[in-house]
Amino acid sequence: MALKKLALYSTLFFSDYVGAVEVAPGDYTQFADGTSIGLLYYEFSTTQALKAQGHTVSHDYKVDSNIGMLRFLHSFKVSEHGTLDPQFLLPFGNVSTRGDASSAGSVSGAGDLILTAPLKIALNDTGDVFAVSPYIYVPSGNYNHNDALNLGENRWKFDFQTAYIKFFSDKWAVDTIGDAIWYGNNHKFGSDEMERQQKMSWAAQVIGRYFATPTLSFGLGVGQTWGGEDVVDGQHQADQGQTTNVRFTAAKFVTPHDQIMVQMGRDLAAQNGPEESFRMNLRYAHIF
Repeated sequence: MALKKLALYSTLFFSDYVGAVEVAPGDYTQFADGTSIGLLYYEFSTTQALKAQGHTVSHDYKVDSNIGMLRFLHSFKVSEHGTLDPQFLLPFGNVSTRGDASSAGSVSGAGDLILTAPLKIALNDTGDVFAVSPYIYVPSGNYNHNDALNLGENRWKFDFQTAYIKFFSDKWAVDTIGDAIWYGNNHKFGSDEMERQQKMSWAAQVIGRYFATPTLSFGLGVGQTWGGEDVVDGQHQADQGQTTNVRFTAAKFVTPHDQIMVQMGRDLAAQNGPEESFRMNLRYAHIF
């Protein structure tokens, strides 16, 4: 791959590397009316290879992210079976590069503010839930068009997410999640202040959960993302994604109001962009 093309490819990837919200097992559980929950996340991930059209173009493309996120929600009842959970999510942290990616440098700061209000509908008394969530990404994060690496995207983004939780017994459940994502334009992309557009992308997750005890659960999930080709100054980049990942999760209530979650995972395959070789997510949740 030519150096100029590789540089543009890297800039496209880094411009929206941070900020995606991935659903964890049980996220769409319906909470009691009046419940407030504060959450603190930490994510470490690293990449090894850079892919283009399914081919490895670099075996030494190392991107390390140390990302935190603050999240707060309040649930209230809107009907006999429905609740609404208005909330905000604010990512922050550091992303650094090594190897063939090192020219991008590193960045620290805040990502784009995320606003949402999931509507959850209880389908029965066994815990089955159907939900819809409109996620709005506000272009409030750190962004400099002269930098290849940014925590903010300098554009609006809208993610329409649906979810369905099915309990097969008091021990087993499956969460299924689907996303359709629309992107606003970035009018100051790259050092030449080009116009960046992006086509729609989609995502899906399937997570199986096992409840070992009332306070301890395990989850195993597979996720897929695809689409999202970039168009820069009218030129199609043929960089649409198609990435498959796996996640293993353990969650434990250490008190009736405090939960700790540990999640490990990696990419199984990537069509375009850096391929994650390892990911660890930690989450602390407190129910007020």
